[in-house]
Amino acid sequence: MNKNNLPKDWRVLLLIAVVLLIALYFKQQINPTSQPDVNNPIPTVDNNPTNPDTNPTGPTPIDPSAPIVPVKGVTLYTTTSSLIYPDVAANRKQPPIYKAFLADIAAAKSKIDIAVFDIDLPELRDALLAAHKRGVTVRLAYDDTNATDARVAQLVGALQDAKIPVVADGRPPFMHEKVAAIDDNIVWTGSWNLTFNDTYRNNNQSWRFVNSTMAGLYHQEIDQLMSGKFGVEKVSHAPYPTFPLPDGEYTFFFSPVDGVNKHVVATINAAKKNVRFLAFSYTDKAISQAMIAAHKRNLPVQGVMETQNVKGTGSAFPALQSAGVDILQDGNCYIMHHKTIIIDDEIVITGSYNFTKNAEQNNDENLLIIHSPSLAAQMIAEYKLVRAQAEQPTTCGK
Repeated sequence: MNKNNLPKDWRVLLLIAVVLLIALYFKQQINPTSQPDVNNPIPTVDNNPTNPDTNPTGPTPIDPSAPIVPVKGVTLYTTTSSLIYPDVAANRKQPPIYKAFLADIAAAKSKIDIAVFDIDLPELRDALLAAHKRGVTVRLAYDDTNATDARVAQLVGALQDAKIPVVADGRPPFMHEKVAAIDDNIVWTGSWNLTFNDTYRNNNQSWRFVNSTMAGLYHQEIDQLMSGKFGVEKVSHAPYPTFPLPDGEYTFFFSPVDGVNKHVVATINAAKKNVRFLAFSYTDKAISQAMIAAHKRNLPVQGVMETQNVKGTGSAFPALQSAGVDILQDGNCYIMHHKTIIIDDEIVITGSYNFTKNAEQNNDENLLIIHSPSLAAQMIAEYKLVRAQAEQPTTCGK
């Protein structure tokens, strides 16, 4: 019997059966119940990757007790969570900031340029001598104010004995930068001097960038210092490039030749949500007036200033406090050394640049402006630690 001779009802049932069989086949292809082929496993998606650069949910939350995690070529290191009070030499352990810096020095292949206000760390001295011995070009520029310190003199003398080029600024204004440019792609910069005090006692930060163009420009800055050009004798290389980040961008400036102050004031004037700051030295009226203006337009403005400079000549502390700005003296029994402004939870202004007339007009300084909510969140974590310390000051003991 052919299909044309089947009763009509049977033909309908046969058609339904065929449709059901086809549907069952496709269901098995889409959602098989059999065991997977071990030679061709079905790909899986890791919903909790450990790499923050690939984490779809955003940066790994910051644990103030742990090293800050890197974000696409930019890593923030701070000292605060590693500080021990009182500081006793026998109890010191190298903090993450110092370990990471020494690792970069040890891995350097071609050149190490350092421009730093103060330097006295013996492990760093040995690492620089070892780099020089393996053929890396090493250069150091520093401020001569510190040349009479025995530990500085010992370190500088050891480098000079090895025929490593060392230049001191030899002028009243400070060579105040805290910069290292390593090979053709790494830059370290921030508030951190390469000293015992700044490593084991003081609140500090340093940012590690992996960027070849940036490294080249920082090498150029140090070229000028090594040639004896300091302060207003330098040549500006502005405008500097703006470098992209996953959630923003960043750029930088050098004083006194780049007119840094106007960029700081303009960024504060553009604030829409809030302003937080950490200031070692703060006397600049244009910056304080911008913060007071932000407070008057009902933005939360909050900060911490180093205690020893609160009552100094020209200190911005009284004016800010009188205007109603929420400002505290710091609570570190040693030194709170940051120079940072955080704006709208997404912009970080930072570097070696204190908020002073000398930083703007006379000293050799550098300043970063970073637009990045993820990196700002990391700096806010540090701000909160320093703020908590201001509210409950530490003691150094006898």
